Amino acid sequence: MSLPETRHSLIVRLGRADDEPAWRQFVTLYEPFLASLVARQGVPRSHVADATQILLLAIARSVEQWSPDGKPASFRRWVATVSRNVVIRFMQRESRQITGDGGSEFLDQLQSCASPPDADEVSKYQHELIVWAANRVRGEFVETSWKAFQETLIHGRSVNEVAAEMNLTPGSIYMSRSRIMARIRQLIHDIMD
Repeated sequence: MSLPETRHSLIVRLGRADDEPAWRQFVTLYEPFLASLVARQGVPRSHVADATQILLLAIARSVEQWSPDGKPASFRRWVATVSRNVVIRFMQRESRQITGDGGSEFLDQLQSCASPPDADEVSKYQHELIVWAANRVRGEFVETSWKAFQETLIHGRSVNEVAAEMNLTPGSIYMSRSRIMARIRQLIHDIMD
């Protein structure tokens, strides 16, 4: 996948986390490339979207450290290096995940376990965990992104309606929602680890 040459001015603007138009433009240009890059590095198809979101967060956290090396495509080479590091950490974390066991010994262990928690309790716990995580990450996003997220995902309003009301494009709302949900998922994942 070929990308247009990335403008240095856009990269500089990415260093300001609150420059939402720059991030929208970057994500629009780069997300397909990043997903392809992640997939080529061996991430299973079912995890490419998650790894790509983690990669976007890693770029956001470290883009200020990038400096051009005077050669063509230095930013893309830097992104490829960041991607390699993210994928390595992602795959190591995935390899440590508990995998299922089988056999009669495992069945005996299952039968000796206490009864599972009530479905309502589990649902309440998950809800509280999501609310807690959302409150923790809220300050990481500009108010318009957060309001669009809240109106469409929490209050259930249509994206087109909220976009018209807030003078935004539906695409920017979907991008903001995706970034916020990825951050909430990441925080919950970190806590659960």
